[in-house]
This record gives sequence, C-alpha cells and structure tokens, in this order.
Amino acid sequence: MTPRVSRTGPRMAARAVRALVAVLLATCWTALPGAGPAHAEDPVTLASNGLVTDHAHALADRAPQVAAALDRLREDRLVQLFAVYVDDFSGRTAQDWADTTAQKNGLGRDDVLLAVATGSRQYAYSVDQYFRLSDQTLGEVARESVEPALRRGDWAGAAIGAAEGLDAALAEPARHDGSISASDYVLPVVVLVAAGAVAVYAYARRKRRAATRTTPASAQSAGAQGWERDPAPPQDLAALEAEADRTLVATDDAIRTSDEELGFAVAQFGDEEAARPFAQALAYARSELATAFRLRQQLDDEPPPEGLALPDGPAPPDEPELPQEGGAARRRMLREIVSRCAAAGRRLDAESEAFDTLRALERDAPRALEAVETAFRTLTGRTAAADSTLTALRQRYAESATAPVTGHTEEAKEHLVSATAGLNAARQALDAEDRGEAAAQVRAAEGAVAQAATLVDAIDRRSRELADAEERLPVALTETKAVLTEAHELLEGTSEARGPLEAATESLAGLRGRVARAETVLVGVGRARAAGPYDPIGALRLVGEAEEALDAALDEALAGVRERGGGAGRSRTLLDRAVLTASAAVAAADDYVATHRDAVAGAARTRLAEARRHLAQADETAGPDAPGGLVEVRRADALAQQARSLAEADVQAYEHGPGTFEENGNLNGNLNGTGGVSEAGTGGVPEAGSGPAQGEEP
Repeated sequence: MTPRVSRTGPRMAARAVRALVAVLLATCWTALPGAGPAHAEDPVTLASNGLVTDHAHALADRAPQVAAALDRLREDRLVQLFAVYVDDFSGRTAQDWADTTAQKNGLGRDDVLLAVATGSRQYAYSVDQYFRLSDQTLGEVARESVEPALRRGDWAGAAIGAAEGLDAALAEPARHDGSISASDYVLPVVVLVAAGAVAVYAYARRKRRAATRTTPASAQSAGAQGWERDPAPPQDLAALEAEADRTLVATDDAIRTSDEELGFAVAQFGDEEAARPFAQALAYARSELATAFRLRQQLDDEPPPEGLALPDGPAPPDEPELPQEGGAARRRMLREIVSRCAAAGRRLDAESEAFDTLRALERDAPRALEAVETAFRTLTGRTAAADSTLTALRQRYAESATAPVTGHTEEAKEHLVSATAGLNAARQALDAEDRGEAAAQVRAAEGAVAQAATLVDAIDRRSRELADAEERLPVALTETKAVLTEAHELLEGTSEARGPLEAATESLAGLRGRVARAETVLVGVGRARAAGPYDPIGALRLVGEAEEALDAALDEALAGVRERGGGAGRSRTLLDRAVLTASAAVAAADDYVATHRDAVAGAARTRLAEARRHLAQADETAGPDAPGGLVEVRRADALAQQARSLAEADVQAYEHGPGTFEENGNLNGNLNGTGGVSEAGTGGVPEAGSGPAQGEEP
C-alpha cells in the first residue's frame, strides 16, 4: 500500500511567502466545547455498512444527513470520504492515528479519511499521495469547510462541510494542478499549537524515503545481503527462487540509487575524471546485474529451454548449453543469479570508502547543498513548463498516447516539496553546526530532486516521441499501401510470376491473411486519425508490424520464383520506425520502475532489463543485418510493454492489495476513443479479412 498522508489544519508559516504545498498539520482547534470524558481509542476498523464510523456517539440524529452528504460525493465525484469519530487518539498524534487507520483499512487513491477526536479536540485527514487535489486545495477545504464547524462543536457539520468542500474543489479542474514557482516550495517555520507539535508531512515522508537511499557504500543495506563474500543460498528450490528474486530487486535498487548519487557528486565537483573509478564500478555492477536478469528471463520462459544456459564472464555472452536439465539446472542458474548480484555488490562496496571520501558530505555540506539547490531551482521552472506541455499533449493526442506520463507533474511537485523540506532542514542544521544532520538532509534532497527530474524528463521526451511518430506515420502508411498493392497484384494474377506460384497454396493462403490484417490496420488507423486525437506511437507500431508481416509473406510466396527489389532498404526503414516505438516503450517502463521502486517486483524488472538488452543488440546488428536488428527491436518492444504492465500490477497490489488490478487487455490497441485499432479487431474496426468499409480505401 502506498504511504498515506495527513493534511490537516491551517497554515502556520510566519515567514513563508506562500504556504508549502503539502504541509499537513495535525492540529488542535481551540475554544471547542467539551465532549465529556475521553478514553483511549486505537486505530479502528471502519464500519462495514457505510462511510461513517461513530464510536464517540457524536452525530446522534444527524447521522443520516452526514451519510447522505458522503454518498453524494461518492456518486458525483467517485471519491469516498470516510468520517470517523472517536473520543481520543490513544496517545498518538492525529496524523499518525489517521494514517494508521487508513492503512489498516486499505484505503485507496480516491479515498479520504477524516478523523475527529471529540474529547481531545483534535482532527486530521489522510489522503493517498496521488490523490487528485493538491495539498493547497485540501488545506483550503479544511480551513473553509471543516474547521468552522469543529470550532462550534458541530461534528456532523464538519463531515458535511468536508464533503461539500471536496465536491466543489473536484468540480474545478483548474484547481487540480496549480502553476508553481520557487516560492511554492518554502519550508514554513514550525509553530507550536495548543495540542503540541505541528507535523510537516513532506519532511516526514522524505525521511522515510531517505532511509532507503544509499551511496555506493551502503548498497548492501538495501537488501542484497552477504556481499562481503558469496552468500550460501538456501537449498530448497522455492526458497532459492525467492532469494534470487529478492536479491535481483535489491541490487537493481542499489545500482539505481548509486547512479543518482554519482550524478550529484559530479555536479558537486564539476570533475568527471575524479568520479571515473566509481563510474567504472557502476558499469561493472550493471553488467553483472544484466547477466543475472538474463538468466532470470531464461528461467521464466515458457516452455523452459531444453538446455538452460550459464553465461561466462561479466557481460552477457553467447550462451553455452548446460547439460543438466530440470531441477538441478534450475538450481544452478538460481545460484548463479545470486552470485552475480553478490559480485555487483562487492564491486560497489570496494569503491565505497573512496567515494565517501570524495564527497565528504559532512565536511563539504555547504558546497553539496549549493549544488542540489541549483538543480532544484532549475527543475522548479522545468516542472511548470512540463505541466503546460502535458496539458497541450492531452489536447492534441488520445489518452493512450499520454498515459505513460499521466500524473507526472503532480508527482514531480510532491518530490519538490520533499526536496524543499530537506534543503531547509539542511540549512538549519548548518546554522546549528550539525554537519552530520546537514549531510543526511542533503542526501534526502538529492533523492527527491532526482525523482522529480526523472518525471519531468519523461514528459519532455514523450512530447518529442509523439511528434516524431506523427511525422513518420504518413510515410509509413504510404509505403504499407505500396506493399499491399504489390500483394494484391500477386494474388489477383496480374504479376508475371503468377503462374509458377499456383502450387504454393500454403504461401498464398498466408499472404491472404497478411493482406487482410494490413487492410484492417490501415482502415483502423485512418478512422482514428479522422476521428480526432489519436495515438501516433501506437498507430506507427501497428502499421509497422502489419507491413513487416506482409513483407515477409511476400518474400515467402516469391521464394525461388524471383527476387523482390529494395529488400535491404525496406528492412532499414522498418527498423528505424520500430526503434522509435520500442525506445519509447523501454523508456516509459524504465521511468515507471525508477519512480515506483518500493512496489515493483522482480518480474517487471527482469522484462525491462531484457528489453534494454535486445534494444542494444539491435543497435549492434543493425548495420550488417537490418532484418536481424528488426527481430531484436520487436522483442524489446514486447518485453518493455510486458514490463510496464507487470510493474503497474505490482503498484496496484502494493496500494490496494492483491486482486484489484484490472489488466488492460488491449496493450497495443485503442488509438483513440472512437474506432481505434486493436489486435482483437474490436473498437469499431473491421475484423481481419473483411476489408475496407464501403467508400474507404486502405
């Protein structure tokens, strides 16, 4: 489950130019009427028969009014507001009590929890970190719609006001995403209220993330245990499988985090030469991990290969056959996976002391802080620009075209909020001459900035990818139509080579099927483009696959009869288009894994690693062997899409528990909402073999 956050109370910043976007105050309200004696109430299980849980008996005869208001919000905005009334928060802070209750009950992305302690005069609300409204808007709802009722002791009015305030805010799309500037990310001065300390959510959440952030020195602590020497893997095959998967994930996380910190080290000193030994250590670790992922993919293949392969050397080489089969071979490969990950970890550890000496964060914290502040300021402006870019993309293209970057600006803003907390805390620590704390906060800020940069970069890259695909699509359509015409001539007997082909009935039957599929794709893409916003990357992928299959069928039908001209050129053109779509898929999957590391398991990472390998292999073979490169690219594209799908399922399960993810069965398909193309022929597209619709040309 995704960590939830409490966003409560008024803004308490005395010096901030504007309120910190995600300040969440677990606050007391004053001048409340007494509510009788209080007793401790641990985080509760929510009522199973509605959205209201009233353990304090605070609502009395107004309970139906509250239930009706919450039901209206759910029906109108698809947001569930759970209202919980207790006497006391059992000694916990309001924030902790609300978050724990939300997690205990499995609340999801569109759920809000309002917790009110009538006896101790406290309240808090908890929302998912990806909830649709910004923290600033949620703060306004609290101040304007909830707190006035609480001050009057109007417990029912607080829940009704929250429902009405959320409804109004959700009805205004402009309030979902606000423009930002550097002044949005100012850490407020902590002000003590009657109930005790103010809780700053962004800072607390950043600390949780910082606990998993590592330097190359501490990769071992990320979970890949036993890097000082080769681990002794468990003997049980199932346990060995689990150990291999766990080690793969931990090593992948350690390498990703080390890569981020290496980038900040270079920025800090402006000297790539000084960081070269650490870059080399990372390159070696990546190579070992790539080999481990390749082995894992072999084990995942269905059916398993007859001769399981055990590679030699640090990089993935040609695969010698392994004579053993079955459980013994599988066990040996799993042990090799663990061993490769251990080798990666040991190499990182070998450079760790020198790396820490180079950075010397405690000694040179002011310089490191200046470097990350510079990156932060640049990224703040880029995030605002990316927000505008994403809005324009949504207007121009279909939802599927922008799906890989949906929500990226809001997530980037959340990370910038976290960075703000770290930067301000680092400054305060330096003022107090606490270099150790300053170094820890600098690391936290670096991690947040790196995550935000990944999200913003993804939006800019997606914009370029869509524009490139849109530019290439008309030429691709023209060339596919030309190949289709050649196929029709052959099938209709207008070709001089028709006579010798009469006996090739199987080849001709296969060619007819490819022709039907190509016609279906061309008609579907044409309809999608005419209907309005569409997905040019998805369209280019479908057209390329259809042309490739048709081209191969033509070559097979004409084999031994005559040579088709221009084969190398056609393969090169198809390869160039396929590289665009595959690269986009790999990049999107990589970004998703990078920004959801806590939730994504080994299968998705394995597919992603293999997708990268096949894409790199295509680049190596493309010169002398364009058809071979095309095979590699198509494999990379398919694996990347699988990786993204698996990763999304992991995140859904992490947030909501297993069994709630609805897999999209049309991964390649719907190009727009009206009459797109799908592999199954659905969505208003003629079934394969039906040909173009009346009055249309393929």
